[in-house]
Formats: sequence, C-alpha cells, structure tokens
Amino acid sequence: MSFSLSSSFVVALALAFARSIAWVSLCPPFSNSAIPKMVKIGFAASLAFFAAGILQHDVLPQSDVQVMVELVVQVFVGLMLGYVVSLFATAAVAAGRLIDLFSGLNLPQAIDPLSQQQSAIFGQFYNLVVTALLFTTGAATVIVGGFLRSFQAVGTSFPRVAMSSLAQSVTADVAAFFAASLEIAGPLIAVMFCTQILLALLSKAAPQINVFVFGMPLQILMAIIAVSVAIVALPNDVTNLVERAVSQLFGGA
Repeated sequence: MSFSLSSSFVVALALAFARSIAWVSLCPPFSNSAIPKMVKIGFAASLAFFAAGILQHDVLPQSDVQVMVELVVQVFVGLMLGYVVSLFATAAVAAGRLIDLFSGLNLPQAIDPLSQQQSAIFGQFYNLVVTALLFTTGAATVIVGGFLRSFQAVGTSFPRVAMSSLAQSVTADVAAFFAASLEIAGPLIAVMFCTQILLALLSKAAPQINVFVFGMPLQILMAIIAVSVAIVALPNDVTNLVERAVSQLFGGA
C-alpha cells in the first residue's frame, strides 16, 4: 500500500496551516488560554487539511521566495480574520467591563482563569458566559464554517484591492465593537445612573447620612439585579454578533 502527496497539495497545506494557526491564536473561543496548545495546533492542522483541497486548485507560488512571502501573507490574513471575529465575539465581555466601571466593581480585580489576566467581576462573568454560549448556541460551528469559506474568497492571490478592503472592514468593525458594547451595557448603565441620581437626592435630603457607605451596597445590588434580568438577552446578542462578523467577512453564515 503506497501513499503519495502531490507537490501542489503540500504547498497548499503549508499555506493553509499558516493561516489556520494564526486564526486560531486570535479567534474566540479557540484562542482561550484554557485550551492546551497541542489541541490548538491539532485543530489548526485539521482545518488546514480540509482547506488545502481548496487552495491546491488556486495559483500557487513556484519558487522558495514566493512560498516564504505567501506564508507571511497567509499569517497576516489569518490574524486579521481572527481579530475581526474576536471584536464581535468579545463585545459582550467589554459590556461586562463597562458595567463593572459604572457599578464600582472594577476596584477589587481578580485573576481570570480563562484569560490569565486581571479582570473585574462582571467582566469575568461575561467572559465565562460568552465562551459557553459560543459552544452551546452553535456559534463556534458558524465561525469555523465561515473560516473555511474564506479560502474560497481569499486564496493565495491577495491583491492590494483586497488589502484595502480588509483594512476598511477592520476600521468599521472597531467602531461596531464599541457600539455593540454600549448597546448591550446601555440599559444597565442607565440603571446605574438612576441609582447615582437617587443617592445624590438622598444626600441633599439627609446630609447626615454617609452616602458613600450606604451607596456602594445599593449600587452593587442594583447591578446584580440588572445583570440577572439582562442576561436573558445575551444568547441572542452573541449569536447576532457572530453571524454579523461571519457574513461580513466570509460572505454569509
């Protein structure tokens, strides 16, 4: 029994793996630090194996210099695709950090077990919830399917027109990231703002009351109640954000 690979498939596999490993390193939920590195490499290799069948029919580089240049280009494309998806997928996490900021819970920061970085309480909570939702809602499957379709949209030929288009897309997506974060956290920020107004009126009506001591537990209580009510809409928010990122970058979910 003999097994042989064509030279075009080997080159296509190397280029696809370069894009896949760069994409996995940034794209949630696969970029999560809780996932072992060997699992990430194996997952990227499996994606590259399927994508190599698409790339081998494209115009492949012939010389060693062209192959090295194309490897760098594929890494850049993978990083850009992963970065844009991470912007949309982590908008809810940024919303949680905004809630921490306005509720005063950003002061006692702790180590997030997933990102291995210091993060506030609701920031960690939203990070855990979003990671779970990406798997349970099927959003991770949509992301993987969109990434495999990117090899048809952006193969080995990456002209300047595509470069400028990708740059414009990233710029627009950064603005959409902040807008989505504010949309998710907006109602809860409004609740925090109303609580601050209530405390201000209370301090005017009863100056002898220590508003700082009385107000901090009240703000925390209002934040917990508001998050408990708003968490119901988070699955739809995450699904819509992921579908928007995939359709914008890869041409449909």
